[in-house]
Amino acid sequence: MTRQKPALTHIASFKGEPCSSAHLLAMRRVSYSFRYVQEVLYLKNSIPVCSSLEKESHIPAFPPPMKITRDGYRAWFTAQNDLGIKRYMAALGSDSYIVMIDPASFIDVIPFGAWPIDVAIIGRERNTVVASSGNLDPAILPLIHHETPLRLENRGIQYAIHPFPEMGITIVSWAPTAPLERSWYRQAFIWLPAGIVTGLLAAAFILRILRRLQSPRHRLQDAIDNREINVHYQPIVSLSSGKIVGAEALARWQQADGTFLSPEIFIALAEQTGLTEPLTRLIIETVFEDMGVG
Repeated sequence: MTRQKPALTHIASFKGEPCSSAHLLAMRRVSYSFRYVQEVLYLKNSIPVCSSLEKESHIPAFPPPMKITRDGYRAWFTAQNDLGIKRYMAALGSDSYIVMIDPASFIDVIPFGAWPIDVAIIGRERNTVVASSGNLDPAILPLIHHETPLRLENRGIQYAIHPFPEMGITIVSWAPTAPLERSWYRQAFIWLPAGIVTGLLAAAFILRILRRLQSPRHRLQDAIDNREINVHYQPIVSLSSGKIVGAEALARWQQADGTFLSPEIFIALAEQTGLTEPLTRLIIETVFEDMGVG
């Protein structure tokens, strides 16, 4: 209703003679300029005198309003119009004017792809369908008086019921579950095999990496790169003098469990895998560092 109230305010600013040519033109301009407004009526003592459609209105007096808004506007859901067409319209009025609004304009449904969604506006007082984009199951009408939002499924259709007690209406939206289920099955048919293949490829790739990391060659390569090969020194004693005349550098590779792998094993592995040169360089660099030569 926020767009209809400015229409009433605008036409109320007219200062000329009621139902004159200028007045009729002003009402027609409001009907043309304000979206959703189908007709503008001028009233005197709740009796329509003229409208944007007719110079002399023959509509009977409006009954007491079905609802009065907080800011004083009166509201009806009525089939009264100057064209004699039996079609219910929403009417919003001030003291001297009423604007007629097509209730279907309150509904703007955007379908979710191929999933049809319908919406209906229900008057809470009389269970009146004010506007609807589809045929609402009458069995749902007794549920519109819930004070809190409600979701339910009935006969393969999902319903969402949102009450607005302050406005005297309830909005119901519904959609069949079958298209969504078909979409789920279709998506599962497409993506489940793709996911399985992707998972198998990823598992094979990770397994290959793990095997590579656990291979003796790559373990030795990592130990050299991380300088995990330690050097221990064994003194060389002269048999004739009993004095220490030198030291022998012995390479040791400590394992994760704290044990040391025999040099005969990893040196032979280095020779077989082409890692003799980097292993020798590491041992020489470590000896020089221990001697303070850099």
